[in-house]
Amino acid sequence: MSWGTVDTMSQTKRITHIDSLRGAAVLLMVMVHAAATWNPFQVTQMSILAYVVSGLGGLAAPLFVTLFGWGVARSQLSVKARIFQALFLFIAQILVNATSPHLFNLFTPGILSLMGLLTLILPLLTLRMKPSNIQPLAITTALVFGIQVFFPEVQGDGGWSDRVSDVSAYLIASNLFLTGTYPLFPWIVFALLGATISLANSESSQTLQQNRFTKSALVLGLVFCLSTFVYSNIENTLWAHPTEDAYLTFFPANPAFIVAATTGVLLIWTFIQRYELPFLSSTGQISLTIYLVHFIPLSLMNDFETIHQWGLETSAVAVFLYTLAWIPASALWLKHWPHINFETVLKRIRKSL
Repeated sequence: MSWGTVDTMSQTKRITHIDSLRGAAVLLMVMVHAAATWNPFQVTQMSILAYVVSGLGGLAAPLFVTLFGWGVARSQLSVKARIFQALFLFIAQILVNATSPHLFNLFTPGILSLMGLLTLILPLLTLRMKPSNIQPLAITTALVFGIQVFFPEVQGDGGWSDRVSDVSAYLIASNLFLTGTYPLFPWIVFALLGATISLANSESSQTLQQNRFTKSALVLGLVFCLSTFVYSNIENTLWAHPTEDAYLTFFPANPAFIVAATTGVLLIWTFIQRYELPFLSSTGQISLTIYLVHFIPLSLMNDFETIHQWGLETSAVAVFLYTLAWIPASALWLKHWPHINFETVLKRIRKSL
């Protein structure tokens, strides 16, 4: 079983670099949540190091959702199994929220609820997709960008408290589809990217073909990122920031961020596909479990920075150590308790349906 797709493809033979990609994605997500908990960056940072750290953290969710789309396109689940999986993800989102009250409200939509929606919706969009057909992805991306540019209010203009609010059913639905942290619009773009990659390479061990289209997308994406970065420095303005006025924003995800994140996802996929990084494989095999469990220690230690008066350096070290600790922890987990994880539970229940 695998997080990123929650084992939607029921692989008979594991693909090492896919497991490693999932491992990288969940570790980046752990890093993001640890940083948010211990807040190592108290002020807006404009250094190269800050951009590298923030950039890697900003690629966690895009990589997660892209891998999920990749798996959904390969899956052979029945309608009943998809409905169960969607419900499982929605319930898991509530459990995550309950273990992280310092970050979310109980019914805050998040990345798990997004994947629950995608479990139901994405198969309808990919049902008639043909290999190497990028039209659904291109049309959806153009539509998303058009709405974002001409109707920016669709994604909301509130701060973090509004995006995680659960004070009414209307607001929960709004945050689930449009205005939340990971709403269906525009994050479906990354899921369609994953589905497009999957369908184009369904018979190849090289899941991301290094063809003319991939290379062109990488070159254009890198040129765009470099150009906006240089221009922002010339203008002495922010290039990227989660919420503040910048060229790339995460909340909400704007067109510039989607372009940059897509470029980053393709770069990470290309790199890990080439070198495989097998030391991340065990982390990827139980990435759903790690995602669900890693919030518990963070919740228990959420005020350590204040109690122990951590400075910037100490907080940053704590974030990286906590993140990297899940690599040996996952290897030991699989060695001693290979069947005690959420992936195995979900797989067994789905098989019984």
